[in-house]
Amino acid sequence: MRASVLLIAIVMVGCASQPSHPSTDVTAAPAPADSIEAQRLAAAKNLKMKVIDKDGQQLFCRSNLVTGSHIQRDVTCYTADQLDHMQAQMQRDLDRLTTTPSQSQGLPTH
Repeated sequence: MRASVLLIAIVMVGCASQPSHPSTDVTAAPAPADSIEAQRLAAAKNLKMKVIDKDGQQLFCRSNLVTGSHIQRDVTCYTADQLDHMQAQMQRDLDRLTTTPSQSQGLPTH
């Protein structure tokens, strides 16, 4: 349950950070790695995740209350690749949910 809430939040942040007007410049180069890293850090900050450096690897950690407790906390950490994978999966799920019923069932449209 917590993972799905986290995934939804990540997708919402990702969608909110997308420009409302797509770039029409065909010669635009792909985003540099620094830009992707800055977007990850901004998303982590919005999700109230802490960025931790453990054994030379950057982890994004979130502390959640354990179900049924007001005191115990559960810390879950994700690598940058895991966050990217979860965000991509959530985007695919949202895309699948937002398709019209006639397209998802193979029915002809008018």
